[in-house]
Amino acid sequence: MGLQGTTTSEWFNRGRDALVDGVSSGFRYWGDNDTLVIDRGEGAYVFDMDGNRYIDYQLGFGPVILGHGEPTVASAVAEAALAGTTFAMTSAREIEAAEKVKAAVGYVDALRFTNTGTEATMHALRLARAYTGRELFVKFEGAYHGAHDYVLFTTAGSPLDALGSRRSPVPFQVSSGVPEAIRSLVRTVPYNDLEAMERLLRDEGHRISSLLIEPMLGNCFGLMPEAGYLEGLRLLCDEYGVLLIFDEVKTGFRMALGGAQEVFGVTADLGTFAKSMGNGFPVAAVGGKQDVMDAWAQGGVTQAGTYSGNGVAVAAASATIGLLATGEPLARVAAVGSALMDGIDKICADRGVAVQVIGHPSMIGVFFGDEAPSDFRDTAKHDEELYSAVIMGMIGRGVMPVDDGLEPWFTSAAHSDEDVALTLQAFDESLGEALG
Repeated sequence: MGLQGTTTSEWFNRGRDALVDGVSSGFRYWGDNDTLVIDRGEGAYVFDMDGNRYIDYQLGFGPVILGHGEPTVASAVAEAALAGTTFAMTSAREIEAAEKVKAAVGYVDALRFTNTGTEATMHALRLARAYTGRELFVKFEGAYHGAHDYVLFTTAGSPLDALGSRRSPVPFQVSSGVPEAIRSLVRTVPYNDLEAMERLLRDEGHRISSLLIEPMLGNCFGLMPEAGYLEGLRLLCDEYGVLLIFDEVKTGFRMALGGAQEVFGVTADLGTFAKSMGNGFPVAAVGGKQDVMDAWAQGGVTQAGTYSGNGVAVAAASATIGLLATGEPLARVAAVGSALMDGIDKICADRGVAVQVIGHPSMIGVFFGDEAPSDFRDTAKHDEELYSAVIMGMIGRGVMPVDDGLEPWFTSAAHSDEDVALTLQAFDESLGEALG
């Protein structure tokens, strides 16, 4: 028996007739019996078409930092929609939102809005190539940077036996339809391996435009950088004239108001932002140091988007950042996440189960294994079968993380202490059930 109730199943079948597999993103398809259709979201909860309520730790794969339907954001969006949303010119709301992004993220001297994280990383890479006059870029194993061709190599779903040796990694193409020629422009290295990065730059640094890195691997258990790692990358980039690009699509406005650079104290040359910047509305941005951003101003480097900076998107961004800037929402996120991390660790200890609760209170990774992974290759040691059984048990009890351990649990300011208690109870019961 799957997760779908009668009404949800009827809606899914309608969706399957109109949408491929009944979804608009492949990651949302869980099979014909388990793919849910959502009626609405409210605070920390989502409700399916049968009225079943779930405590939501997917949060749209991360964007919903304040909670579903947050009134201040919703009101700002409604007001913007009535004023017209898309113009062939800059709007005042767009400027106000850009000012708030700049104030929040210390290294952003200038920016331009896009609509999605995929667009943001695509434009950032093009800008880096134009600025440096070099074509190659470096991607880190296990990282996901969107769905454009250049970054669909060695993401978290890649088979570990196809990656080659640590000393000479092989970029693994994760999708058909990507031109083979693109592989020659991508170099992959293991995360948290400064020696591998230094060796690559020593050999090919003169051809490399940029390092594109999630400071925390948001699609790989929320792996965190080891002490000195990001600092080492910064020094290497300076030495070889390579741009450091922080992909903060997930970490931006979630780990802290200023994102990963605030948490880790390392400044990038360029950053990409989306998700929590708009509490679920489609808004993204590319920003960075003035001399790099001026490559757009000087002309000859294409960046465009009909809907970039549209009224609804920037209104959502302004309202969301304004609330986050008070400090209260992120303090709540930290409290919820810390309580979950401590609670999961204690439950597993009491049951004699080896677990590593990793990541950050805003993005939690639960790794069933004896030692915490430091890079993507280490994730082979995770007990995925146990994890999946636990998560499906939790979903059956009304608690909704993603059933793939590579995708962290996301917390929001709308989660209550009662939600945390119910979540830990569901985890404990589901773990006991899975262990038999």
